[in-house]
Amino acid sequence: MRFSYFQRLSCLHIWLLLGGMTVGWRAPAAAQAAQTSPLADSLNQRRVGAPDSAQVRLLLADANALRGSEPAEATRLATLALQQTQAKPGQEARQQAALLLLGRMANGAGDFAAAAGHLLQALRLAEQRQDLLGQGAACLNLASTNKNLRKLDLALDYARRAQRLLSQAVQAGDARAAKPLAISYNNSGTALMEQDRLAAARAEFRICLQKARALGDSSVAVLALYNLGGLALKQKNGAEAYRYYRQTLAIDQAEGNEQGQAESWLNLADALALLRRTPEAEAAYQHALQLSRRLHALPVVRVVYNGLATLYEANGQPAKALQWQRRFQLLNDSLFQEQSTQQVAELQTKYDTERKDAQNRLQAAQLREQQQLIRRRNTLLWAGALVALLLAGLAYLLVGRRRLRREVEFAQERQHLERLRAAAVLEAEEGERRRIGSDLHDGVGQLLTAAKLNLHALGQELQVQTAGQQAMLQNALDGVEDSFKEVRSISHNLMPNALIKRGLAQAVRDFLDKVTPDGRLKINLEVVGLDRGGRLEPMVENVLFRVIQELVQNILKHARATEITLQIIRHADELTVLVEDNGVGFDPGAMGEEAGIGLKNIESRMAYLGGRADFDAAPGRGTTVTLEVPMVA
Repeated sequence: MRFSYFQRLSCLHIWLLLGGMTVGWRAPAAAQAAQTSPLADSLNQRRVGAPDSAQVRLLLADANALRGSEPAEATRLATLALQQTQAKPGQEARQQAALLLLGRMANGAGDFAAAAGHLLQALRLAEQRQDLLGQGAACLNLASTNKNLRKLDLALDYARRAQRLLSQAVQAGDARAAKPLAISYNNSGTALMEQDRLAAARAEFRICLQKARALGDSSVAVLALYNLGGLALKQKNGAEAYRYYRQTLAIDQAEGNEQGQAESWLNLADALALLRRTPEAEAAYQHALQLSRRLHALPVVRVVYNGLATLYEANGQPAKALQWQRRFQLLNDSLFQEQSTQQVAELQTKYDTERKDAQNRLQAAQLREQQQLIRRRNTLLWAGALVALLLAGLAYLLVGRRRLRREVEFAQERQHLERLRAAAVLEAEEGERRRIGSDLHDGVGQLLTAAKLNLHALGQELQVQTAGQQAMLQNALDGVEDSFKEVRSISHNLMPNALIKRGLAQAVRDFLDKVTPDGRLKINLEVVGLDRGGRLEPMVENVLFRVIQELVQNILKHARATEITLQIIRHADELTVLVEDNGVGFDPGAMGEEAGIGLKNIESRMAYLGGRADFDAAPGRGTTVTLEVPMVA
């Protein structure tokens, strides 16, 4: 799947230049119809000769085939498929597919009200069928529709709902839901960015990027990188935008995608202009202009013209700025005229297509009358065989269902016992930590305090002391004081007061303050959503704090990093922790036994919470660890 350049251009270009226009650089509709009408005729003839039982399936397949080249014909075929499935039992799945296809095409045509109507009907059918993937796809498209309608809160709600549904589908073993799940985080990020909730939007885009890289899907990764770059441009952070757009350019060059390269060069030019690297920005704009002219991508050419005009104006070259601004205005007027001509051609094409379809329907009706005589004879023969087959199948299903129920019950009991055992181990471990910490604080700590007081009293009673005796007494006092501090530090590590009294976020802050007292290691901590939902369950807080503590200590010991980014984000149904460093990284497959045990301990702790830990690491490029824990209502 490749996204159009309107989805991939930077936020600044979309808002300032396009102004809601959706003109592409394809040929006008009339020209397209003339070029692709033989394909449409061939598909129509194939449907005329097909039996009634295959008509809806063929209509949907043909609509998908023509969606890019002949959208009007594709919409007509999808509408016919919807009409033939309505009020017919057993056709709910194809009716849902037709509604979803019509909603997507209405979105592409800019008719967002019609798109919302089709998608809501598709969502209701998917709910009736308990189709998680279908519900997630409908919610994902409704999120885009409502964002285009500027209903940002509703768009964010649908994106969150899509995330929940698609996560359930993935957990149920449906691998098809993994890619739309990654895209759903991009949709929620764009809605948050439109609401100026930039920190939360960045976190969503990074999750999208993380999932895309885990899937190995470059199209979704490019989408997340473009949005991260657009967010950086919105915040006037040219260096960060430049870093993201260099990655998109590398991907597009590796895939030989010239359209993507043109867009990447354009966005790189924007970032370089923001950094005031004028010669490099000018060269990047020229790269984008050369590629877009070769592809006849006139809207991209228009944006490049405007970018060059702005660049020269900002650098005190009004003559060049005026030259490029005139080119921009001329091309803008030309595109507007082309759009008007294209709309007229589309209306004519629609009329011609409807007339041809009427002729095809008449031929199909005559052919169906002949086929009905043959079907009636075959129906009686097959009815008896079908009844016997159904009875045999029903008996087989009943036996299989009983056996499957017993296997499921056994598996559930085994999982329950494993969770109880893991809970007992973790609770015993935390209890032992609290007992040892309390014993150190109340026992050894009190003894050291008493020893210190006794030494002070002894020094006061010895009125006459030599210099050597005073030094020995002071060394004893210092040793007792250091021992007391060490015992207190160990006690607090075993039983952090901040975790008990103030929760996970404050405990993590206190821990990070202690591990970097001199400030030589830069640590970026972002906490989102923990203040709205109240405290987490004590066991969840304990496990997550221990895992974060172990990950940070591993970075300090082995990574040789200069910067750590730690994000804790609470969603409605999931808590995500992201720990990222710029250290030397490691190869998870080549780790020793001791290091492997450490990773397995983290994975087992997350499995106890019903979550998962993902390690993205390679030598020389740092390490990213993502922890995901479901939030149980």
